[in-house]
Amino acid sequence: MTILVTGFNGKVGYEVAGKLAERQLPFRCAVRNVEKAKSQFGDSYEFVELDFSRPETFEKALVGINGIFLMYPPGENIQFEKFIKTAKESGVQHIVYLTLKDVQFMPFIHHYKNEKLIKKYGVPYTFVRAGYFMQNLNDFLFKEIKERKRIFVPAGKGKTSFVDTRDIAEIAAISLGDLNAHRNKKYVITGDEALDFYEVAVIMSKAMKVQVEYANPTVKEFKSHMLASGVEEGFINVVVGIHFPTKLGLAKGIKYDFEKVTGRKPGRMEQYIEDYKENWM
Repeated sequence: MTILVTGFNGKVGYEVAGKLAERQLPFRCAVRNVEKAKSQFGDSYEFVELDFSRPETFEKALVGINGIFLMYPPGENIQFEKFIKTAKESGVQHIVYLTLKDVQFMPFIHHYKNEKLIKKYGVPYTFVRAGYFMQNLNDFLFKEIKERKRIFVPAGKGKTSFVDTRDIAEIAAISLGDLNAHRNKKYVITGDEALDFYEVAVIMSKAMKVQVEYANPTVKEFKSHMLASGVEEGFINVVVGIHFPTKLGLAKGIKYDFEKVTGRKPGRMEQYIEDYKENWM
């Protein structure tokens, strides 16, 4: 069985590739620019071209593929349904799709529609419905933490059941390694504790031995600062939208699917920050 890993350049796909390698499962990494990926990673991974806005890349990327770790990519003109149809016609036996915690209550987002599309085409699936990534602290929250030692995001006092993307990747790899056991399953993957960003700042301060604060800006303050910093307005609105449920107290739900599947507790914020603290120093 050969697995296609999409989203390799992102927070989760790269970790999935690592987990598959640990399990010695054969896989290829789908990227838009193969030469760029090879120059960065050398011969550590096998790459194949895949651009979700260019259907002509689909068939070649799916040759010999039995399973897919699938993420919905950023960008315009995404031909997601065409890709699912091509995967079905190419004989793909299983799709592990990274979706969103509580997606079943959000018919207005693409993950809701994409889950239904995968079911429509009859490809066996595992839906990994993930909570808020710890790795966001190393992504769109990184610059403010690094330069100003503050978490700057309009999330109010709401708590979040943060999840380490390494744990999400482990669930994906386990599911792809045993298709029968995880066929047509839905796993909600969160941490086993809910924290607000004030608590995250305390944990960061302790690990980094420097004061980190949670600024808790209003949406207006956040947008104004980010625009002045040169961030695109569309991306700013996405970040605001991501944290709106947290502000309303809707992101704190804890599920125990990770422990049921793996037999161990999920990673905690303290360990994540300890592992990555040098990035913010």
